[in-house]
Amino acid sequence: MRKAYIFVTILVALIIILSAFLLNSSISNKNIYSFSGESFSYSQDRGQVNANISLEYVNDTLDYYLVNYPSRPLLNYSTTIYGLLVMPSNASNVPGLVLLPGGGVKKEDELRLASIIAHLGYAVLTIDQRGIGQTGGFYLSPDQDYPIFSEGKEPMQHLAVFDALRAFDVLRSMPQVNESDIAMSGESMGGRYAIIATALDSRIKGFIGISTSGFHFSPYENSPYTPYLVSIDPDNYISRISPRQVFMIHSSNDSIIPLSDAETTYSLAGQPKNLTIINSCGHGYCTAMLPALKADLSQLLGH
Repeated sequence: MRKAYIFVTILVALIIILSAFLLNSSISNKNIYSFSGESFSYSQDRGQVNANISLEYVNDTLDYYLVNYPSRPLLNYSTTIYGLLVMPSNASNVPGLVLLPGGGVKKEDELRLASIIAHLGYAVLTIDQRGIGQTGGFYLSPDQDYPIFSEGKEPMQHLAVFDALRAFDVLRSMPQVNESDIAMSGESMGGRYAIIATALDSRIKGFIGISTSGFHFSPYENSPYTPYLVSIDPDNYISRISPRQVFMIHSSNDSIIPLSDAETTYSLAGQPKNLTIINSCGHGYCTAMLPALKADLSQLLGH
């Protein structure tokens, strides 16, 4: 009897381990990535997201969660994305927002803005992107990334967009979040990934960009690098967001991404759209942007 019990216990454990393995590997095995011309895409059928979500702490009005979820591998290197989720306490059917930090910015440094937005009544998920913070691994510049692309493999800059799409999937899986009322946002480089992610998944309600723009790569440049460069340029995707809404907030004093760059990208977006120019900030979010951010969130997510 005891031997039979041990056998059954071992069998059940093996089934659980095998199921977890198959679930985690399904993301990398599923043929959901494609590239054509000068654009890439990911299927909206990305499978169930296997996220670990644990409550970290609670203050008077907000709940803070630790989040991690498996993503697609870069070459043979597995990747787990780590994030922070903030939402109003006792939340029910609240709108959601994926908030992508700028290049090199950790999720903890984005937590202040995430908390400001959560105080307005939204569930906000921000992440450590590849090569950053807990997520770690590799961040490749376009020069380093192009050889991967040239071999017909999934480059890191494309995978960063998939990570954002999976963050959207995590929010959709949360019972406290209205799955049909989730938008994408980002600062600087995070805004660039957010534009492309929003364009690729029609279920995303719309986009809010802070201090961001496209790269303005020319698709007519006669170079072997051109298809790759245009494929990672938000300018190549932003028109596809329409008829969903595009909001951009930018400072006239931004010395990292000049206002003229934001205006060029904004001009390529379809309607409806709105660009708010702030005169008292530098690069990235500042308090003077809050009224515009509140208005854009309210219009986009109806809260």
